[in-house]
Amino acid sequence: MGIENDLKLSPSERNWDISLFFLAYLIFAIPSSILMRYIGATRYLSLSMLAWGSITVGLAFVRNAQQLLSVKFLLGMTQAGFFTSIVIYFSLWYRKRDQTMRIAILYGATIISGALSGILAYGFTYLDSTRGLNSWQWMFLLEGLPMIPLGIITCLFLSNIPDTVQWLNNSEKQLLTNLLRHDAGIANGENVRLSWRQAFYVFVDWRIYLYALINIGIAGVFKYINTYLPLLVEDMGYLKGEVHLMTVPPYVFAFVCCLLVNYSSSRRNEHGFHLIFCLSITLVGFILMLTLIDRGQVALYVSICITCCGILSAFPLLISWLTNNVGGYTKRSIAIGFIVGIGQIGGIILPFVYYDKSTNRRNIFIYFGTVVASLVLVIILRICLMLENRWRDNLSREKYDRLATIDEPCDWHPQVRYVL
Repeated sequence: MGIENDLKLSPSERNWDISLFFLAYLIFAIPSSILMRYIGATRYLSLSMLAWGSITVGLAFVRNAQQLLSVKFLLGMTQAGFFTSIVIYFSLWYRKRDQTMRIAILYGATIISGALSGILAYGFTYLDSTRGLNSWQWMFLLEGLPMIPLGIITCLFLSNIPDTVQWLNNSEKQLLTNLLRHDAGIANGENVRLSWRQAFYVFVDWRIYLYALINIGIAGVFKYINTYLPLLVEDMGYLKGEVHLMTVPPYVFAFVCCLLVNYSSSRRNEHGFHLIFCLSITLVGFILMLTLIDRGQVALYVSICITCCGILSAFPLLISWLTNNVGGYTKRSIAIGFIVGIGQIGGIILPFVYYDKSTNRRNIFIYFGTVVASLVLVIILRICLMLENRWRDNLSREKYDRLATIDEPCDWHPQVRYVL
């Protein structure tokens, strides 16, 4: 939309414009999760949206590269805990297996926003020079302003826990509380505001690191497609205006696939094989992109759609798998923040994976390798969780009693079984 020319951005500044956002996201992911545990999910969501909307509006009035980079870093900081907070909010209201579909719907909204961004970008080009503002300034204004009243509405009407709502009577509140407590079992323990012991558990649990490594591959591919999809479509020969509209169908197909796959996962209470299926579909899409890259527009476009369907369905599966298997309120909160934050590494290095027609094949090979690595790690993680369950099934009474006496054991309690 001309922001590079208007602000006279150098290639290096353009790269840092992208990287700084994800770097801030990575740095503040865990601190945001800790803050959310202190003040509550609802208050944090409200403050996040108010700050997020205000900073986005501020982006419309930056005048040089230094201001742009500074505000972009602040934007990443305010968004860092948003997704984590919503996932944690779901855990306060829904049983574990019910969270899978809710997270899929949440992430489906993210996918649809990718489709809407193409339509909006097409519309914003017609606002260029209206009332003295460029099209990119209108984009930041009109996308940032609605966040501010939405943050206020969230604070006023979104209840934090079932005990505080007015639309349930006392017996309904007690029923829901008992249902959630029974579903969590002994893994959650007491709902204290913040447990530093559970925070420490996040960084000594090898399973968390496996989840994080898997997410690096998944998030890296998603960020690559999300950023360079307009260029991929443009290289197929479409005009500038058509490019924005042609980015919509891949997201629409991915949205439908995301809901279907996660519905199946929720019904069967199984995540590992579903995640393997999604990553395999992504690999098929990449293979088709490599083999059909010179075979015409339609073939390449279909392969892009297949890739989007696979990778965009995988992320909510991974997060719901994590929330199902990590016990303890604080441990779960920080683990989600850690894994989502680590996934931003793909965004930090993204500008340095330079895209043009000559490098497209090389880039596909790079991201094909990251998906293969994630696929192998998913298989390893599922096997390890299955072996852990078997080990706990065969514990002697003495060993069971010793493990059960650990302070705040979370999901390490021998009574807990991991969801596969």
